[in-house]
Amino acid sequence: MFEPTKKRQTADEVKERVPATVISLLWQTVSDFRTKKKIVSSPLAMAFSDDHDAEHIYVLVMQENGDVAEEVTLNYNGSTDFLGQGTIVIVTDKNKTINMALSKLNKD
Repeated sequence: MFEPTKKRQTADEVKERVPATVISLLWQTVSDFRTKKKIVSSPLAMAFSDDHDAEHIYVLVMQENGDVAEEVTLNYNGSTDFLGQGTIVIVTDKNKTINMALSKLNKD
């Protein structure tokens, strides 16, 4: 699951809402979780915290409908205008790709 050989696809809706640097950090988080064998199931839901400081933002990575969750600190010092909007990114493992899209909650 979430093999590194699979093609990664980021939906345009994510690219429009989340800075490219942060998207790269999210993909790195997925890779780190896979390497550390922390992935229980697909999909992964990644919710941005409103809290941040000059050097960090925080993401809650949830699995199994939130039964398995871990807060992750990301080193980031760019614009934080995208925070505070309740953004949840969903990362789904497919047969040949790993897809990153916005949660249905963010589309309504």
